Amino acid sequence: MLSTDMVSSLVLGVVCGLSVVAVGIVVVVLYILYRKRHRASACLNIKSGYEAVGDCKPSLMSISSSSQEVSISKESRTVQPRSSSMSTTSHGSMRSDLITDDTSSISARSEASVDSLVFEANFGAIRPDLYPRKDIVLQQASLDTGHGRLHTRLKYDFRTSDVVVHLIEAQDLPPSELLGGFNDPYIRISMVPAVDERIRQSSVKRRTSNPYYNEYFKFPVAFDDVKDKLLTFHLYDYDKFSRHNLIGQVEIDLGKIEISNSVEMWCDIQKHQQPVGVLGELLISLSYLPTAERLTVVVMKAKDLKVSTTTTSADPYVRVSLLIEGKKVKRKKTSVRRGSVTPVWNEALAFNVPAELFPKVEIEVSVMDHDLIGHGEIIGRCLIGPNRAGIEKSHWNDMIQNQRKSIALWHHLRR
Repeated sequence: MLSTDMVSSLVLGVVCGLSVVAVGIVVVVLYILYRKRHRASACLNIKSGYEAVGDCKPSLMSISSSSQEVSISKESRTVQPRSSSMSTTSHGSMRSDLITDDTSSISARSEASVDSLVFEANFGAIRPDLYPRKDIVLQQASLDTGHGRLHTRLKYDFRTSDVVVHLIEAQDLPPSELLGGFNDPYIRISMVPAVDERIRQSSVKRRTSNPYYNEYFKFPVAFDDVKDKLLTFHLYDYDKFSRHNLIGQVEIDLGKIEISNSVEMWCDIQKHQQPVGVLGELLISLSYLPTAERLTVVVMKAKDLKVSTTTTSADPYVRVSLLIEGKKVKRKKTSVRRGSVTPVWNEALAFNVPAELFPKVEIEVSVMDHDLIGHGEIIGRCLIGPNRAGIEKSHWNDMIQNQRKSIALWHHLRR
């Protein structure tokens, strides 16, 4: 049996042990409470804008140890600006929606965090695709209406120093019964004064009075010289027998419009007027065969011949003279067509021309009114050759560049 002293010692030891355990538990509880309070203070410093002490990970839900009240706080969210209304939105309307504990100072400081919002990198950049440049549209009206309209676009290309002509379309061309079979229109474009010897001509649109072309042409000219140029469009009716009737024309004075930007134009087509001093027109075809050294002049027909006598008709024939260095070396003529101011010949006159003399050659084509007494009276003439100007020079150069082919063109007759 245990003695009384042993029991007392045992009881005392158990009490001491329990006391030590109780003290340890109290110490642990106090330490835990201290840590919780210290972490809560650190989180409060973070929300107030101060540097955090210790590791604090903010939570959406926190429970206080004293009152067991639950408070839920929303995380700060970055507000992205709307692209369409950013320029008119104030900073005050772009605040983070922060809800904190019932502390007004913390809420005020959280509003200051708007400065840390992240914006898109391209915000405020100019986007040219949102501001498309529209062509300037001009109307060029004429008192001489009823011949349709021409739709074109003009622009100067500074990279290549060219005037670019976009021939778009023609509309409302007169019916065929009014203009003698207007079915196959094409357009010839030129610049006055001429910038080169090229002939710019559109394709032929078959049997239509509203031809759509969508073709581009360029004229090399310095920008400072553009204001002195006149752009002309001549509208023709094509015929497979080379009967190209000039129906109408459009003239655009480039000195009156600004083509540094694209200019779209609608122009009334004017009826073609004979130039002053013109005594009619003659259709001639030229071809040169270098192997045979033969120059062939085909006199096809004439129209609107002006006779000086009181009669309304004439007896025309054509005389073709070959000139070498200005001297007439050979002459040939067609047959006579009685009583007509619109004669048709379709006669070929051939001349032997050596290749070495060809650059020095010109031809003089004269329309004569036959007279039984004498040599007849001259109605009009034209000179065609490399030293001429305008259409006479262009026709000759066209023949040289297209040897073995017949090149037909209308020529104005003058004294």
